[in-house]
Amino acid sequence: MTRQGRIDVTQLEIETIIGAYPREREVLQTIYLDLALEYDFAPPACKDDLALAIDYDALTRDLAKLIRTKRFKLLETLTLVAADHLLTHYPLTRVEVTVHKPSAMARAERISATLIKTASQ
Repeated sequence: MTRQGRIDVTQLEIETIIGAYPREREVLQTIYLDLALEYDFAPPACKDDLALAIDYDALTRDLAKLIRTKRFKLLETLTLVAADHLLTHYPLTRVEVTVHKPSAMARAERISATLIKTASQ
């Protein structure tokens, strides 16, 4: 029996180069990611076995490495690449990725982009 569940990772902090303007391409900026990771909880929960679950520590380290390496210009691109990476490399059925960029505008606390994607898309 399938038991669809969700793990939330909130405010994952990553230092990276992000932005389209020349000044943004020269300095590390802090971004924050919120992740909603959906998958079948039945296999890991029935056996109480981490090996059958999503190792969110490893997943977040892997995703942070990807984001630091790619150096995106647009938040939209980062959210799409992150969602595709998660769905390709982990047995997830649906992801929601929100990227917050606090330094994007002086007139706003932060700018965020959110993408929701299912494994079948």
